[in-house]
Amino acid sequence: MSEHVGEDAQASANHHEVQGLDSGHLTRNQIVGLALASYIPAVGLASVPVLLLGTAGNGSWLGALIAAVATALVGVAIITFARRFVVTGSLYSYIAYAFGPWARALMGAGLLLGYIAQVGAIAFLVGLFGGSFLLSIGVSSGLDVGVQMVIYTISVLIAATIAYRGLDTSVRVAIGLAVISVPLMLLITVAVALKTGVDLSSQLSVEGATSSGIFQGVAAGAAFLVGFESCAALAAETRDPKRSVPIAVMSIPVVLGITYVLATLLQVPGLTAAGDALAAGTSPAAALAGEAGLGTNVAKATDLVLAVATFAALIGFVNFGSRFVATLAADGLLPRWSARTHPRFQSPSNAIVLISVLGLGAILLLVALNTDDIFSVYYSVATIIVYFWVVPYLLICAGAIKLLLGERRLTPVVCVSAAVGAAAMGWLYVNGIVNPPAAPVDAMSWVALIAVAALFVVFLALGVRARNRR
Repeated sequence: MSEHVGEDAQASANHHEVQGLDSGHLTRNQIVGLALASYIPAVGLASVPVLLLGTAGNGSWLGALIAAVATALVGVAIITFARRFVVTGSLYSYIAYAFGPWARALMGAGLLLGYIAQVGAIAFLVGLFGGSFLLSIGVSSGLDVGVQMVIYTISVLIAATIAYRGLDTSVRVAIGLAVISVPLMLLITVAVALKTGVDLSSQLSVEGATSSGIFQGVAAGAAFLVGFESCAALAAETRDPKRSVPIAVMSIPVVLGITYVLATLLQVPGLTAAGDALAAGTSPAAALAGEAGLGTNVAKATDLVLAVATFAALIGFVNFGSRFVATLAADGLLPRWSARTHPRFQSPSNAIVLISVLGLGAILLLVALNTDDIFSVYYSVATIIVYFWVVPYLLICAGAIKLLLGERRLTPVVCVSAAVGAAAMGWLYVNGIVNPPAAPVDAMSWVALIAVAALFVVFLALGVRARNRR
């Protein structure tokens, strides 16, 4: 990399740092714990298999494996930066060390839309599990649009309040909520496998599955893995970040990726048998509990536990997203006031408010526009989340190769990982066009493309204006 590019990258990265955050606060165990908790393993166990099953059928486990491997390979490219640089904007800040302002604008557009969609999708899951619990105790309106909107709003407000009070509170609550929910979901997964069997011969032969269906499933199921690098936004607030952040980043595709593959193998026969319950609006976890013969009380408890545990993901993504938003604001791409930190809690308080309002507003609007079938909203949002992250992952993979070439340290491992990871993520998007899923999910590839392109143009113009003012 030339001296000129290196100086530009360093200046850009320094500018990206959000002032006022609590430097070096999180331990390695805390950032790893928050990273894992933010992906609420129990909810992933309850959601990934059923999301894959809809299109991949007996090939669901293969879809889960492809998602895990693809994200892990992209992770190799990401930790190439994480081992070298301490930033607050995650991939947005990293790309400054490889490419020019156009790449930061494009990266920022994809990530901002992705974080907004993530917050909205997670709030939807709280509503799904909460509504299913209400149904199980006799509240027939549990899944009605009005009740669901109230649940979304309350969940985002609580998560934002916890994030507002700083990382200590966030870590304690998020990890605690995740831990209490995992044992119950593991019990249900094992119990349903013992009851219905796993039918390995059909699953391993991917009987009846198609390659296009498997990749369509990956695009939906990968929503519980994409954004796995988000914890890198906490690098400036982490002790020994150049070692701790890479471990936290890779813990998602490795630990959770493997877990979801195994869970999918164990759950698919049970989910197939519970088709009528799922069609009636019962949540996947409750349907599996019923199919396993664990009784209605366990099914009720499962929905309640998962609804509460899903707050962990909201807390995590409001924290991650707010650091990214504050970095965009410091770079002049969002209103400057959203970069301010709270003097007492040392949290990016204004950015927390902004990402929470945008995420909540997005899911409320989508549900209001689809009152006849709100469940299609989640499948659409889960898919578009993956599409929003495709461009950032392609950029960071190319950036890792360019960075190491400039340092004359490019290794076959990084080169192959970045190339294959980028190809796999790119194909997820292309497959959605070549082999489109059912409506309305089929439109998400074009919605994502148009949204990212439009915001990219806006950010490019704002970036030019911000640089001219310096």
